[in-house]
Amino acid sequence: MKRLIFVFFLFFTFTVNAAYLDDDMDGVENGDDLCPNSALTDIVDERGCVVEKLTFKQEHRFDIILGYKYAKVNEEYSQSGQSLSLGYHYSNFSAYFYTSNYDINNGESGIDDSSLSFYYRLNKNDFSFSLGAGVYIPTYDSAGNKSDYFVKTRVTRYVGLYDFSIDIGHTFMHDEGTRDTDTFSLSSGYLASEKSYFSISYTNQNSIYEDERNLQSISLYAGYFFNEKLFLSTTISGGLSESATDFSYSLNVGYRF
Repeated sequence: MKRLIFVFFLFFTFTVNAAYLDDDMDGVENGDDLCPNSALTDIVDERGCVVEKLTFKQEHRFDIILGYKYAKVNEEYSQSGQSLSLGYHYSNFSAYFYTSNYDINNGESGIDDSSLSFYYRLNKNDFSFSLGAGVYIPTYDSAGNKSDYFVKTRVTRYVGLYDFSIDIGHTFMHDEGTRDTDTFSLSSGYLASEKSYFSISYTNQNSIYEDERNLQSISLYAGYFFNEKLFLSTTISGGLSESATDFSYSLNVGYRF
């Protein structure tokens, strides 16, 4: 704070009397500055040379997302429910906890399997690389339900306001009567403004049951930021294969702090 006040004082003095010149604004006049062009974050001695560089701690960020979801599984079954997502972010690292419940039109209700996941993201030039791993916690009340584990990776290419992504994932299933699954997804997004973003994606995943065909679907996503903290998102999906859910949508409201 003292340095900030000093900088403003120098600026005011210069506008009134140009006799004092300090181009790098380190508090040492140009004629006495032996180390010109020091950064504003540098602490200098009486000669203007750096004695310490200030560093700033990375911000820890959190977000909470509340959601509503609906799915028409087929002509006979449909279900709805609420969801809760908690996120933690530090530098390139993120962690998420997700849980949701369900109400089926036949009167059955309960809690879906929850998930805990961790991701690391690296940005380089116009590319982004993300690697994640996590666990599905067996909160769904079913005989033989156990913890399942997954790994995911995403590669994104940015071209102006557009982005193109490839997602690949594998889930290690431990539930009785199931098999491991592989997921492949292609998506394209568009940053319409500083507050809005849209994307479309195609997903192909083999079923956890051997006698069922692959699950194929297409999804549309839209997100809107009211300000730096409050945001809204929605996703609409349609099944492309007979074994996939016919139709689903979700609406989420999130807050960052």
